[in-house]
Amino acid sequence: MPEKTTHSRWVSNGKLMISGEYLVLSGARALAMPVSYRQTLTVEKRPASQPALDWRTQVKGNSWLQTRFSLPDLESVTQPGEGTQEADWAQREDGSQQRYAPPQQENRSRKESVRFVRNVLRAARELNPDFLAGQYHWEAVSDIGFDREWGLGSSSSLISNIAWWASADPYALFFKVSNGSGYDIACARSSRPVLYQYQGTNTPPHVETTSFNPVFGGQLVFVYSGRKQSSEKSLRTFDPGIVRPEDIRDISALSQKMAVTQNLAAFMEAMDHHERITAQYLHRTPLQADFFPDFPGSVKSLGAWGGDFFMAAADRPREEIVCYFHHKGFHTVIPFAEMRLHPDKTTSK
Repeated sequence: MPEKTTHSRWVSNGKLMISGEYLVLSGARALAMPVSYRQTLTVEKRPASQPALDWRTQVKGNSWLQTRFSLPDLESVTQPGEGTQEADWAQREDGSQQRYAPPQQENRSRKESVRFVRNVLRAARELNPDFLAGQYHWEAVSDIGFDREWGLGSSSSLISNIAWWASADPYALFFKVSNGSGYDIACARSSRPVLYQYQGTNTPPHVETTSFNPVFGGQLVFVYSGRKQSSEKSLRTFDPGIVRPEDIRDISALSQKMAVTQNLAAFMEAMDHHERITAQYLHRTPLQADFFPDFPGSVKSLGAWGGDFFMAAADRPREEIVCYFHHKGFHTVIPFAEMRLHPDKTTSK
């Protein structure tokens, strides 16, 4: 009897690091949380005389790139832009469609994305030689449920999904293709916030789930800076070996405090203390001092300083906090309750 077509689906969470950025690579405990924005990977497999993998990436349901990988070498045999992509079509006034070339930067981003997907697939096969083996045609669709520029983990949630597909260890796969701490993999697979401790690429991390659902969540917001920041590039400028042991201990204690405190003033004090410690190693001025000195609360950078989201807290009504950042020109302001992953939503495989 001929083999049947099979269908598989995996879902991984996006992430935010609340505390411990940069110093997590020195062994400090970090507080991180899975977010409600997620990435889904759907794979169809059917017998074929000529093995190949058709890959498509969607962003919030809209096709962003598509390419074909030959097998077994996993070379891209079509370039991004050669396929029919929604982003590459425009509407004429008469209702018909015409093709247009995507902007140079967007096309470059697509090509970089294809290279990244190929590298992850190759690394997954190194971990499991049976992955993508045999006479099959695969069709894979990865749907990112949030804007790619937000820095919420479009790469790490993809790595997690591919690891599930390949039956590979997600941390081993992450460390093959990334220079980060791996906290985002913990978030991709967790239904709750985590206290994360990096112990090197050859030792499993220490991951402890925590609550981090403060009663003052209504006074806590996440603001998109409008600037995409590459964590990979940011980490290249940071030397984990220069961090003083006392600062590692302080950051770990601050992460623990921020995870459990139900006092807004104590939480904001921890935010400010964390910014001062981190700033000295990055030789940067804390974000609030640079841009929001008149904000009636505390502002903390998240992840790679200078881009993506930052966190703001104040003993003011949420509407007032949101209005402050809108007046400053920041229009993507997401309340804590909307950003956090609720317990009824879990990762799936």
